[in-house]
Amino acid sequence: MNLRDEEEEPLPFEGIDKATTIQESKHFNSSTLDTRKCKHTLIKILYLLSMGETVGGTEATELFFNTTKLLQSQDTSLRRLVYIMVKELSNCAEHVFVASNTLCKDMNSNNDMYKANAIRALRKIGDSSMMGPIERYLKQAVVDKADTVSSAAIVTGIHLSQTLPDMVKRWGGEVGEALKQHGVMAQYHALALLHKIRKNDKLSVSKLVQSVNTTPIRSPMALCLLIRMCTDVLKEDFEGSPDLSQFVVNSLKHCSEMVVFEAAKCICSLKNVSAKDLTPAILVLQLYLTSHKPVLRFAAVRLLNKVATTQPMAVTTCNIDMESLISDPNRHIATLAITTLLKTGSEFSIDRLMKQISTFVNDIADEFKVVVIDSMKLLCTKFPHKHNLLLSFLSDALREEGGYEFKKAIVDAIISMIDAIPQAKEEGLLQLCEFIEDCEFTLLSQRVLHLLGQLGPSSSNPQKYIRYIYNRVILEMPAVRAASVTALAKFAAHCVPLRQSIKVLLQRVMQDSDDEVRDRAVFYTNVLDSPEEEIKRFILDVSHHSNEKRRAKHHTEIQEVIKHEEVSNKNTEPNNDLAAAEQTQRANFKKIEKAVAALAKHPKLKQYGKPHKSSDPEHITDTEAEFVVTYMKHTYPDRIIIEFNVNNNMDDVVLEKVSVKMDGVLEGLDEAGVFPITSLKTGEIGSCYIVLNKEANVFPTGAMVSTLVFTMKEVDKDTGEPDSEGTEDEYQLEEVVVNVCDYVETHYVANFDKDWNELALEQTAETFTLSSMKNLQAAADEIVSFLGMQPHGGTKTVPPKTKSHTITLAGSICTAPPSILLVKARVFYSTENVVTLEFITRGGEEDVRVFLSQELAS
Repeated sequence: MNLRDEEEEPLPFEGIDKATTIQESKHFNSSTLDTRKCKHTLIKILYLLSMGETVGGTEATELFFNTTKLLQSQDTSLRRLVYIMVKELSNCAEHVFVASNTLCKDMNSNNDMYKANAIRALRKIGDSSMMGPIERYLKQAVVDKADTVSSAAIVTGIHLSQTLPDMVKRWGGEVGEALKQHGVMAQYHALALLHKIRKNDKLSVSKLVQSVNTTPIRSPMALCLLIRMCTDVLKEDFEGSPDLSQFVVNSLKHCSEMVVFEAAKCICSLKNVSAKDLTPAILVLQLYLTSHKPVLRFAAVRLLNKVATTQPMAVTTCNIDMESLISDPNRHIATLAITTLLKTGSEFSIDRLMKQISTFVNDIADEFKVVVIDSMKLLCTKFPHKHNLLLSFLSDALREEGGYEFKKAIVDAIISMIDAIPQAKEEGLLQLCEFIEDCEFTLLSQRVLHLLGQLGPSSSNPQKYIRYIYNRVILEMPAVRAASVTALAKFAAHCVPLRQSIKVLLQRVMQDSDDEVRDRAVFYTNVLDSPEEEIKRFILDVSHHSNEKRRAKHHTEIQEVIKHEEVSNKNTEPNNDLAAAEQTQRANFKKIEKAVAALAKHPKLKQYGKPHKSSDPEHITDTEAEFVVTYMKHTYPDRIIIEFNVNNNMDDVVLEKVSVKMDGVLEGLDEAGVFPITSLKTGEIGSCYIVLNKEANVFPTGAMVSTLVFTMKEVDKDTGEPDSEGTEDEYQLEEVVVNVCDYVETHYVANFDKDWNELALEQTAETFTLSSMKNLQAAADEIVSFLGMQPHGGTKTVPPKTKSHTITLAGSICTAPPSILLVKARVFYSTENVVTLEFITRGGEEDVRVFLSQELAS
């Protein structure tokens, strides 16, 4: 094999130096521009920025203004690169508004390319106050004859609708005119803006859809968006919107394949739709199954696969066409075809299909392997006496290489089979025992061990499972060893003949190096020596899923396991930065515990009980200042207590009546009490508190100005006593910020997918553009930090070179009682290579879910 085929092709600017490249920007100031050299330098800088390099401070500002000097050039391709650079540097350079005059001139030029790009750049460098004076020009640009100019102005309006919604609402007439007259891209953007303006009013959206139906739309993308809008309306009221449903059905006859598929997807996604209503969409998808285009075959079979899960009989008419796709050269298409046939076919076809899929299952991605495994779950309930064949396939799949989600799907399928088919119990448990012998995923090992502890003792020969469990005590990490000890104790409690032998094994574990493992071994050994009533109380009656104390005790352990898996996915060792971050996190955790304990002892504040969430301490002064102040926020359903920790670093000075004055308290918060520090000597640290009341289920966020207020008394060096009279003084602090994450506590769920499906009726979904994010990993980190929820299954880490990734999060928000929220946040690159977020929330009240979406959008 050629070495070039094995190695990845090098990137065009791999190895270039940032400092040298930025130094090259000096020739932008030359009196005679070398346009070719300038373009090459700009491309290299843009490459560095896209690869995650950061430019900030003076360096970014100097580079920004050097770049703007190139706006004097008339070279079209150079100017286009300059506009891109202006937008990229707008977030990190200072005083970027200075370039607005030049961009305003370009916006009024006769060159359409200059006008379109200047409008986009102005939105990036301008603030709210700057948009008002140029609103008239933006409205004129919306109805400009050039499609590129109109599209740029409308897209600018879409962005501005998040910060200046009232201004953008005044553009309704111009946007409606653009929808009627302009080209395909402007029509699409115009419809998107109209929908964004009205999306919070369902009645207004319905009227918009009905009015647009009468407008001739030439843009396939606009039609796809219109069909999606129809989908939202039809999901609410299918029977009451016959005109919209007829429009969607008529769209199945459109000349654009994209529009036809979107219409078919709309019909198939509606709940409680009858087989008769599905028929037009199924017939169209059946035609696509025989298309010469692989993308159409893939789209059709994927959608039919989803429909077959709920309405298999409606898809049976496509079985003959899908049989031919089993030999498709695209293995993803073949996989979806076979799994669809498994859902719709008869019992007699299962053996043949299983043999065919086993020949290439190793060649497909984990995402499609999971689809195959999911189809096995349906088969095990549909044809229970085929469990031997299905278990054999699943056990072979367990031995193959694969990621966490793939192996988790297999374990879920085997457990489902054990629950549904009693005859499969013994074989299924043995397959799981073989799996944990060489399992690299700690969470899955713990889950299997727990299952063995629950079901193993009641099997026909429980003794055969002891060896597998005890091997985990010897060979595994502490988290798995602890789970193994618990499983052994359950066997000893249930099986009296084995109790003495298991006690010998537990006594050996008492010498383990881990505290948790030793403690469990000692505890269970002592319990097993107790009367049967005590054994029943402390072992047999304890349920892992319902015991909140036990789950809280192992929460830290689970966090470490997830972090270990994230590091393993990156295939790197933890570095010094990670160790420092862990050390800081442990220190903050101790500070929070200490602060909560102090609240419980405070004579005035202990009445409020334990807070729902206590934030990490944050500095609001310089660490070398005379007064070092940090603050923490303790949130309750109906109030926030802000704790200020003040460190007096002034020599020979005593501070008395130390408190913090809040100016500009957030709307929705009312100051209910201030509890100052009575006296604070040099080197001492004290805590003062401010209580801010709020309404339940209302979550104000924002920044508040704070000032340290105190009486300062000098100390006599001879007597050590402070002066009788002091001086009242103030010290300006940084802003106190209340964020969304201050109301949300992390929450661990044992089975995320199960809980997610149970909350299907309580859902809110939104899509956002994250233009400021450089890559998917940065977006994932920002989302997790912003929400303050618990990532599950190692989903916080985005695999390298992926175009789409879903982060699963769980948290409890500070309501009365606390509401559990589950989130699926899918980050992906849009067609314009911009990071985009699909944000789906389930659980809690609708107002709470809407609050999270609105905060994320702002």
